[in-house]
Amino acid sequence: MRRALFVRVNRVMNVVVRRFGLRRFRGGDLLMLTTTGRRSGQHRTTPLLHLARDGDWLVVASNGGADWEPGWWLNLRAGGPGTVEVDGRVVPVRGEEVTGPEREQLWVELNDRVFDFDAYQAKVSRRIAVVRLTPSAV
Repeated sequence: MRRALFVRVNRVMNVVVRRFGLRRFRGGDLLMLTTTGRRSGQHRTTPLLHLARDGDWLVVASNGGADWEPGWWLNLRAGGPGTVEVDGRVVPVRGEEVTGPEREQLWVELNDRVFDFDAYQAKVSRRIAVVRLTPSAV
């Protein structure tokens, strides 16, 4: 029950963010990530805080501090297509988890420059993924 309520509230907030055209949230830059449901086949758009880096976008699969993986990450991890909308551009992307020392370095930078993801990590038992969204051919 709690998870279903969280998902519904999150979806409503996503619609509000998109309708108002917000580009920043809690001091960080937003992008809109659209993925295709691995089971439902439905397209869902999620606003995500990000850090642009060398033509890619770095995002965190924090799911607002919930102790389960966000749907967008499960969809990308399953090989589903994604698109990023940022600065008026729509770009097809693929998602890849960043691991090892690079993940640790980026985690610190994301916490310093984007948002306090450490607070979310402290609340959950899973290791929150750092995800690189890389432009892909259509």
